Amino acid sequence: MAEPYFSRRIEAVRKAISGAVDLVAAQAALIELAAKWTPDALALTLGDAMELSSWQGREAVFGDEGDVPAFAFDPIRQAFQEQIDFLRQKRAKPTKSWLDALHGVHDRAFVVAGVTDTAMLEEFQAALIKAAEQGLSVDDFAKDFDRLVEKYGWEYKGERNWRIRTIFETNMRTSFMAGRLKQMRDPDVVKLRPYWQYLHGERRTPKVPRPQHLVWNNLVLMWDDPWWDTHFPPNDWLCSCGVRTLSRDDLEGLGKSGPDKTPPDAKAAVMVRGVGLVNQPVGVGYGWDHMPGDLWERGLVPSSLMNHPLAIMRDDLKGQHLVTIDQAIPMSDLLAAAKPFKAQVMNAGLPIEDYVTEFLKPFGANLGAAGLWTDKSGARLVISDQLFRDGRGEWKGAKRGHGEYAALLAEAVMDPDEIWMGLRNLPDEAHPGYQDLMITRRYIRVDPATSLFAMFEVGPKNWLAITGYASFNRAKPDYNHIDKQRVGKLIWKRK
Repeated sequence: MAEPYFSRRIEAVRKAISGAVDLVAAQAALIELAAKWTPDALALTLGDAMELSSWQGREAVFGDEGDVPAFAFDPIRQAFQEQIDFLRQKRAKPTKSWLDALHGVHDRAFVVAGVTDTAMLEEFQAALIKAAEQGLSVDDFAKDFDRLVEKYGWEYKGERNWRIRTIFETNMRTSFMAGRLKQMRDPDVVKLRPYWQYLHGERRTPKVPRPQHLVWNNLVLMWDDPWWDTHFPPNDWLCSCGVRTLSRDDLEGLGKSGPDKTPPDAKAAVMVRGVGLVNQPVGVGYGWDHMPGDLWERGLVPSSLMNHPLAIMRDDLKGQHLVTIDQAIPMSDLLAAAKPFKAQVMNAGLPIEDYVTEFLKPFGANLGAAGLWTDKSGARLVISDQLFRDGRGEWKGAKRGHGEYAALLAEAVMDPDEIWMGLRNLPDEAHPGYQDLMITRRYIRVDPATSLFAMFEVGPKNWLAITGYASFNRAKPDYNHIDKQRVGKLIWKRK
């Protein structure tokens, strides 16, 4: 049913490119198409398909023999669709060391420590997806490893068998647990089986068990207990621990009237090579104190390089603007028709969470809960607190004095003076020579007292939000910087 939709668009793209005299003309023609197209034609078909698959999947789960969904109880030895989906949606991220990508970055980025060639990374990813889909062993993956090492002349660190096993086991186990997390968080599963039980050695019994993992064995906590945020397995390299869901009957069968007491948040100072002294949860390896698949399962951030060097809020925009299609009206005319902000500047010195919450509120979002917003041009945006977090999940932007303008930023996106679409070339500062061609959407809103613009950039490997202000000096605001961003295709303007 969707095939005609894609066929028409592919044909339009072909005509746009073949009819262009040079690269810039081809880019301009594609922006013109992008400005006209909306997801509406495909939305109904996708909606019906997802509803059908949802009901069919639930029927299969609850029609399973016995009262325990197989996926939530028995450790699965074969890959399943959620695991494969998790592996597929990742995007290659070059790294020089395993320390270059930690925590939630792995939910969206595919990494092999020390591999800086994107093509090689993509082939490694394809090999692991093939292994998951076909149920291949580590010995099968070793053949692809040797082939890629020879093809790209990769001089890796460490002994061959250790390196192969680390790459294979880490990706297979984290993708397995990410898929399990998605299944276990299904609202219907949570309703029937709200208790999670930690299982030591779910996949295999280690020759040398980690003492703390043995302490956690059979621990039962509520599915949303914050302890899982940092202790959801795997909890270290080659950790084979797992989690299973339990119903109230299962809990009583274990002789329990309720979940166990949450273990204390014990931390200890650990010396990490290349990092230094860090405060780490006891029993959890450095870099493993997160839930594999958490950000992916919640859908808060599109596939991206989450710690891209340009993924920060800044007042100055770097990168070459490649295409100018529409001519912007003079800034003086835009200011003359300015619509004063209704939102108020917040007090300085408030907790960062207060600023972020104030931004999210108009979009129906909140901390940890994304909202879907349709802008004035009909485009849909995912609005969440991830706009204000870096790749490690730490707050960004609001610390630099922008936080008090949070409500004005939200109003600029919701009720802009103009919306521009364009292309920009973003260099990757961490990897010279690597660039990403970005489709940009810019939301412009100005008034004589406070000038603000919000720009959401969307590309094949990046997704970020940038805010800018004419000046923090209200007496003499400078609008030249904002005026320079009004390039590309004007897709919406206030009457």
